[in-house]
Amino acid sequence: MLREQAKGLPVFRPSRRDANPVNPHLNRKTPRRGISQDTLVEDESYDMSLLKSAAPFGTAKTYATIPVEESTEPSTPIFDMTSFSGPMGPQDHVFLKNLQEQEANGQLTGGLGSGINPDTRITGGELLATSPTVKRSFSFSRALSVRRKPTVRNEIRGLGQTAANKTGEVIEVIIEEPSEDLSNMTGPTAVGVDPHSMRRSTFPRSDTKKEVFYPQPNWKPFAMRWPYLMSLILLSLGLAIAQELLYRQSVISPLMKFEKPDEIKPIDYFVLKFLPTIVTVTFGVLWSITDSEVKRLEAFYQVSKEGGALAAESVNVDYLTLFNLMGPIRAFQRKHYTVAVSSIMSLLAVSLVPTLGSAAIIMNPDKKTRQENVLIEKTITINPTLSRLLTSTFVIIAVLGMILFYQLQSRRSGLLADVKGIAGLASMAVVSHIMMDFKDMDVAKPKDIHYKLRNYRYVLRNSSLARDDSSPMTTQERDRYKETHLPENPHPLILRAKGGIPFIVGILLFLGFVPLFLFTPVSELTDKAPWIVTALAVCIKLAWGSLDTDIRMMEPYYILSKRHAPAKTLTLDYTAMPFAWVAIRALLNKHWLVALVGFGTVLSETLTIYVTSLATVEGKDFIDQIRRAAQYTDNTLSGGPLPDDPNQDFNSGQETVGSFVLSLAFTAFTLLYMFTVATLVFVRRRHPFLPRQPNTIASILAFMHQSKMLYDFVGTAKYSNAEMLRKLQSLGKTYGLGWFEGRDGQTHCGVDEEELTGSYKHGIDYSQGNKPWDREWQLF
Repeated sequence: MLREQAKGLPVFRPSRRDANPVNPHLNRKTPRRGISQDTLVEDESYDMSLLKSAAPFGTAKTYATIPVEESTEPSTPIFDMTSFSGPMGPQDHVFLKNLQEQEANGQLTGGLGSGINPDTRITGGELLATSPTVKRSFSFSRALSVRRKPTVRNEIRGLGQTAANKTGEVIEVIIEEPSEDLSNMTGPTAVGVDPHSMRRSTFPRSDTKKEVFYPQPNWKPFAMRWPYLMSLILLSLGLAIAQELLYRQSVISPLMKFEKPDEIKPIDYFVLKFLPTIVTVTFGVLWSITDSEVKRLEAFYQVSKEGGALAAESVNVDYLTLFNLMGPIRAFQRKHYTVAVSSIMSLLAVSLVPTLGSAAIIMNPDKKTRQENVLIEKTITINPTLSRLLTSTFVIIAVLGMILFYQLQSRRSGLLADVKGIAGLASMAVVSHIMMDFKDMDVAKPKDIHYKLRNYRYVLRNSSLARDDSSPMTTQERDRYKETHLPENPHPLILRAKGGIPFIVGILLFLGFVPLFLFTPVSELTDKAPWIVTALAVCIKLAWGSLDTDIRMMEPYYILSKRHAPAKTLTLDYTAMPFAWVAIRALLNKHWLVALVGFGTVLSETLTIYVTSLATVEGKDFIDQIRRAAQYTDNTLSGGPLPDDPNQDFNSGQETVGSFVLSLAFTAFTLLYMFTVATLVFVRRRHPFLPRQPNTIASILAFMHQSKMLYDFVGTAKYSNAEMLRKLQSLGKTYGLGWFEGRDGQTHCGVDEEELTGSYKHGIDYSQGNKPWDREWQLF
């Protein structure tokens, strides 16, 4: 060869493309072209008799390339911001400036937005081989249903999701498409088609696809689990049956007979006057606990479903602070049927059941007849119309409870534990790039946030919130939510003069109405329609519930606005606490205003009980009796003439002097307490201290999208509330709400670790007067 090169003759060099990678011995062929154009070299001879024993095309699979492992490390190295202690050198300033530039350009740093990486990778064949076959028991629904035989892909998907739920890890399954042999295709070759290229296409080709399966946890509070719901459903049916039996018994014979109230035994009096109202009020409280939990967690149910949900249906929705009567309407508009069912059921249980329960028990004969003959026999019976209405209401609530039970059991929450406070949402938002959706939204109004997020869809995967760009919006979805129904005012209505003063005046008016229907002829109205008094008490209770909800929601942010709040403030969430426990917990935390309002909520429930007992009482008769008793005592001691005791009109009812005084005193105390606390709340919390209300997930995330404290939440997506609190307390930091220098070097408003650059004052934009040279003026 060297000799031929020396003569300048062309030399054949076999290329790698012509080499056979399978059998290198087949590469030993002489070239078709020799040293000159006139010299022909014959190919090696082949024995054509072996052709009948040759293997057909397409039976041998090609070697698959080894998949390259994707790096699971984040693009930006994780660092600890707490290492910046002491004086910083020039290199530290350059490094920090580089990080700020990355944040300003929309690139998250410090491990934020690292994404969800698979914990396990496995092929479809390995998944099928390692998964045991599950034998299902006989089911009529499966026996009667006609189902197609599941394909291999669907079976792999089912096994992959089951494995992810069982292990709690993100599993990536490599699904190989089955190879197809096209060598049996025959027929004439089309004009213009290279037969060799067609022949090459008949070789088996293996296409691989990857599918990622995320665990689907299903944590629920106890009030949404099946034991609690089934107990309330059975209780509703039991009360319906008991009410019907009680009515039929009263038709046969009166429930109670007496001539004077003193003839009634104490236990019978308690059963007659207080037990029905106690049962109906407690019944409403139990259902309201479930309703509040359903409303609080509905946003997470929406983002955890297949395909996620629009921002207006999930992260930007508020049901907790919404007025009770508007809850079902807003839920039906968004097709949140679970919230709609729960809201209707709660309204019936809280307002209608106590009202009908107190009005259904009547005393015969009428008041005029009893006053004319105070010693006439009096009977306690059940009003037939109101009784049937009450029974029907119990049945309707039971049916709605069954529907709610089915809805909650057929959906997954996507939560590993309860999401409490600011820390709970922060830990769910640091994995993805969701924080970049809230850029420049520090002091934005809810309407501005709605306009920016209305075309986005969000999902909850592996305990992390993220924006889903794989499912575009439809035209119908784009036109559905053009406007937002969230309040623009940064302060709740009940804490402002527009709502707080009418509420306080309403309590005073009701307090004045009590002696009015007790000691004036207005008692004729309440005797014929005692449910009016109960309905007014229920209205007071519902309004107080709004005050309680708003105080619970705003308390952590009020503490943060005072600056240097402890770490437990970030995990504090009074909205997630059940009825009556709020007052105790707030008392232990020394949050006195929350404790006072929480105790007032308990009193508002018992207010209905005592007010109902006064609805059919003639108060002036008891006052006269008390006056005569006092005069009798004085004359007895002085030896004067004893007063006459002619009619003793108080015997015309079912109240004794002691029970009347007790009911009246407790009613007056409760209303005075509510008036005092409501006035104190209005005086102390009437000024806004936030740019907007923290009533949605989006509103809260916008408060911390540029906070440096988010670095501390990296890797905490699956922490429980106790674990999160321990981690934050171990850092030894304090937190506040105000103006601070964000990760991008700009001035922002929200929640961050101390030291902040300034406190928040409503109506004053601190960023416009601080470091004007750092403003991005090109945006204006």
